[in-house]
Amino acid sequence: MTSDTLTCPVHPGVETLLSCTRCDRPACPDCLVQSAVGSQCAECVGSQRHEKTPAARAQADLMRPGRVFYGLVATFLGACVWTATIPLDVAFAPPAERIGPIMVVILGWVVSLCLHEYAHAVVAYRCGDASVPEKGYLTLDPRKYSDPFFSVVLPIVFLVAGGLGLPGGAVWIEQHRIRSRQQRSLVSLAGPAVNLVFGIVVLAIVQAGVLDGAPTLEAAFAFLGLLEFATVFLNLIPIPGLDGFGAIEPYLPQGVRDAIAPIGTWSIFILIAVLLYTGAGQAIWDAGLWGTDLLGVDRTMIDLGQLLSDLRLLA
Repeated sequence: MTSDTLTCPVHPGVETLLSCTRCDRPACPDCLVQSAVGSQCAECVGSQRHEKTPAARAQADLMRPGRVFYGLVATFLGACVWTATIPLDVAFAPPAERIGPIMVVILGWVVSLCLHEYAHAVVAYRCGDASVPEKGYLTLDPRKYSDPFFSVVLPIVFLVAGGLGLPGGAVWIEQHRIRSRQQRSLVSLAGPAVNLVFGIVVLAIVQAGVLDGAPTLEAAFAFLGLLEFATVFLNLIPIPGLDGFGAIEPYLPQGVRDAIAPIGTWSIFILIAVLLYTGAGQAIWDAGLWGTDLLGVDRTMIDLGQLLSDLRLLA
């Protein structure tokens, strides 16, 4: 061996005239891997696998929850901590004294809205709609879910008025990318399924006695659970614009779909009129209460939660 001959650092004593094209360290043929540009050592190849280009980092940011959602959850949890310190006798006090439980119900519902729309989006993405990440639907950011007025403001107005939280958000799925009718139905049903699970978890916390020392928060959670169950039944109504119709639409004849399509533009207003001027709204409440009864939730606690979060009570 001559003194000016390079040796492989992994295999001492093995002479080599080769080197890594990335780091220039000597390496024998057994230690080099063919890459897109020249031959590189295993260490350089491994490090590049963990490096992300700006485009890759931007794509990754679209595939995980964003700061807005984390901020929303943190604010909700903060409202819960605050409400836990508020005595239950504020149920008939002015709204200014009930901001804690009001925020728990509204923010909890908005969190569930984000999860509802995320479920639609992630199932659609898994079923073939590759456009979902670019639309920001996987960030759980409520600003990404359709029109701010119809998706967030109007439902909250109904909530604080003591009514149902209308299905607020919407994700625009490119249906032609979804592989089958069954998968299109699954995309529609994913949202209500999340509301059902969210409601069960909230009411399970109530039933487990976790909040026994915080009756105001317990009442707010009980009412929030009822809202989630009522939202499930509301969403499953088979009219255009709601998930119930989205679940059956792929199986309808094309002629029927074409005839119904013009109604979709006015469906939200038709729904509001039906809920306000018929007994449909009460029927949905009754269905939600049926669900809470199955879990053994005390209706008195639900009624207290509704009083605590009702902005109509001005005195």
